[in-house]
Amino acid sequence: MGQRSRHKSGVASFLEYYNDLLRWEGHDPFDLVHEWPAELVERVKADFEQAHVSSGLRGARCSLIPGSTNQSIGNQVEVFTVPRLAQFLKEFQIEKCSGAGYPDRELTQNVSRLGIALEMKATSQWNPADSNRRVLTSSSDKIRNHFRPPIYHLHCTVMYDISDSDDARINALRLDFLQPTTTVNVRLEASVNHKILSSGKHPTVTLR
Repeated sequence: MGQRSRHKSGVASFLEYYNDLLRWEGHDPFDLVHEWPAELVERVKADFEQAHVSSGLRGARCSLIPGSTNQSIGNQVEVFTVPRLAQFLKEFQIEKCSGAGYPDRELTQNVSRLGIALEMKATSQWNPADSNRRVLTSSSDKIRNHFRPPIYHLHCTVMYDISDSDDARINALRLDFLQPTTTVNVRLEASVNHKILSSGKHPTVTLR
């Protein structure tokens, strides 16, 4: 992100974002995202490909709760997909990554016990021109406390269609192996809570 743009909304590499985030949080920067070895990429791809076929995931129908919002549909599709896919993985396993924040899940290699940060998303279509935000992370806590270098990040998108019966029909999986150089959008955000507002040294009035 560079010294001039640090701590402002903009565009950075994934590694630059994490380094600036660590400084924001009062930590010395160290690498929280590493470059994927080509061999590991191929092993993950191969295991997901065979699990995708063996599970019969393509074309599978996920029953939806009537009146679900788009966000709820995405969550239901994700809950439907993960255990079905995980059941047929051979070299890796998908586990919940406990605690709040990114990532929701961890992909663990059975032999080496290597833990990979895995984020699952679901979308009704894949549009290369779509600029809607998909938030990855806003804190380094979980990555710092749960993973040890080298740290690899995998983004898995489940794609689905809504069928005539209003069920979600799974049609594809997309794997993005995020690299230190992967471009991310950075948005600086601020928030308050009741405690901060109550103790703040600013004028306030409550009208009843």
